[in-house]
Amino acid sequence: MYITEMISRILGFCLFWILSFSTILEGQEVQNPKKKGEVYGKIYSNFYTELNRGDNESAFEIRRAYFGYQHDLSDHFSANIKLDIGSPEDLSEFSLIRRYAYFKNAYLKYTHNNFSTYFGIIDLTHFKIQEKYWAHRYIEKSFADAYRFGFSADLGWMAVYEWTNWLSVDFTLSNGEGYTRLQGDNTFKTAFGVTILPGYNFITRLYYNVSEKGNRMNTTSAFIGYNLDHKLIAGIEYHYIINDNYVADQNRNGYSGYVSYYIFDKWQLFSRYDKVSSNIAQPEDIPWNLTEDGSKIIAGIEFSPIKEVKLAIDYQDWFPYAENIANEQYIFLNVEVSF
Repeated sequence: MYITEMISRILGFCLFWILSFSTILEGQEVQNPKKKGEVYGKIYSNFYTELNRGDNESAFEIRRAYFGYQHDLSDHFSANIKLDIGSPEDLSEFSLIRRYAYFKNAYLKYTHNNFSTYFGIIDLTHFKIQEKYWAHRYIEKSFADAYRFGFSADLGWMAVYEWTNWLSVDFTLSNGEGYTRLQGDNTFKTAFGVTILPGYNFITRLYYNVSEKGNRMNTTSAFIGYNLDHKLIAGIEYHYIINDNYVADQNRNGYSGYVSYYIFDKWQLFSRYDKVSSNIAQPEDIPWNLTEDGSKIIAGIEFSPIKEVKLAIDYQDWFPYAENIANEQYIFLNVEVSF
């Protein structure tokens, strides 16, 4: 019943926007200015050494490489395609490391006045805002992405409307499987978000999504960010997911707080604290996801000799809540190259 009602409402909403587009475009001069496109890319690499184990594992890594192309098709239409080259998240830790290429983005974008819409493999607004304030994606993913409270990109459709210069709303309909997996069922994820700019350099974000596959899974998130002239940047976010992976009474929650401060023009101090935990599902007597519950600390210093290069030395500590799992401590040298 829920799926039928949701699909009928979505189809009606899509029809409304298609008719709106035709009204907006009607009478406009068709233009093809042959605007130039832009090639871009990023490379995330590092060297790390473990601190608290006998063998003190050390290695050089390339975590991710992005390569993309963006092109303005007209005054209102643009297209973007980006490859994500890395290792799948679901490989066993004992597997040989392999590199696979996925489409991280492949979408058509339409913009008119205060309205924007995207169709294809798209970045999700909720993740991109938090990632922007964390500002160190080359060191670690944003909290929701790192601990699987959702996917940073997905295949679907998104509409964004800026009501005023301090309030915008967005609606997303997606597969809910992420950008590395093909849709294999009739389950869709519906999401709503509100972004508020109350002034005084603050931003507030509220977000909710829901999908159903036997059981209904939903996620509620809240975020507050602060940016003082790009000198001091801070954020705190909270996430709560009910019926994780569509399993009844298996819930998770967590929060993350982070701050960055430029001590000199090209030198920045940064730190972050994460905590993630799961509930005790009856009739068990321990949290159902205890092996993945814990807290994490990241702290370091970043040097950016030029805008396109970032170097960071940082300490990372994962403290698991399960007593039979050892603490993990690392020193990293992280590098980001962008063009």
